[in-house]
Amino acid sequence: MQNKQETFASFSSPRVAADAASITGVIDFVSWYNDEPALKFAQPDVPIHQRPDLPLSELVGTEIRVTISEEQYCTLCGEPTETSPCPDCAGEPPHATCVMHPATHCEYKACPYPDYKQRSCSHTHLVYLAATDRIKVGISRESRARCRWAEQGASHAIPIARAPNRKAAGIIEKAIGEEWPQRRRHEWYQPMENSVDQLTDDALATAALIPEKLQPCYFWADSDRQDVRDAVVDVPSIEAPALDQRLTTNQYSLSAGESREGRVLGIRGGLLATDSFVANLKGHSSHVLTIETDDPFFEETDLRIQPNEEDHSQEREQPSEYIPATKEGAA
Repeated sequence: MQNKQETFASFSSPRVAADAASITGVIDFVSWYNDEPALKFAQPDVPIHQRPDLPLSELVGTEIRVTISEEQYCTLCGEPTETSPCPDCAGEPPHATCVMHPATHCEYKACPYPDYKQRSCSHTHLVYLAATDRIKVGISRESRARCRWAEQGASHAIPIARAPNRKAAGIIEKAIGEEWPQRRRHEWYQPMENSVDQLTDDALATAALIPEKLQPCYFWADSDRQDVRDAVVDVPSIEAPALDQRLTTNQYSLSAGESREGRVLGIRGGLLATDSFVANLKGHSSHVLTIETDDPFFEETDLRIQPNEEDHSQEREQPSEYIPATKEGAA
């Protein structure tokens, strides 16, 4: 493979540069809109729904070179930084403390960010359990729960409560989270065994942990085990047939400042796995990334623009078909 690596010293601001066989940009996040993984590049001056996506599933089976620079740029404002968001952007939504820790810091009625509250926090939220290499509890806007589970790299997930807003969901999450570890390894992993049965048992066990005032939000009161098991969602990932035999949790993880070649075997969450290394795209958000191939892949793929999967504030939220109906009296 020819080495076409760009000199990042000239990379003065976030942008996306592409030719027939390479693309360079600042990593923002990996979206799983409509069950398809797409790499979003940070372009602060461009609305998110107008940014080009790199469809990662089309890389499976392709020989690529991945280079992750040590240089970082704030994904919100584009300024060079050592952390993203940069200090100037860190205190604003969605990175404000009240958004990150709604159970303890959200002042819902006296919200200092009324526009963000209306756009993102006052909508129906789900509290869920997701199976990665362990069981994790989390919250998400109901309209994008499936995307959220896929972005986290879960193999299966189940909703356990529907709350009227982010603060209420955060309170339930915090109460349950004391029983379920929140941290996991940010590397490629084989999903935990018996995840469906484990999620079923844990979803039933959470009932006793939800605060009394929010008990009506719980989905599974008076439900039998089979009904709960049937509600477990199979979360999508992209895997080549040889993945299980050729990749383990000990696979080499690409670090910032490194470049390596390999054939892409799969994508789970924000992780891109090859036969020689794993690139944690989520973990390297804000770093400059270059992906190169020997074939005119990018020219044929034509970087595409997807609908805005992040901002549904003007849409009426509708329960998805895999979300149980709200029980009488629930929020």
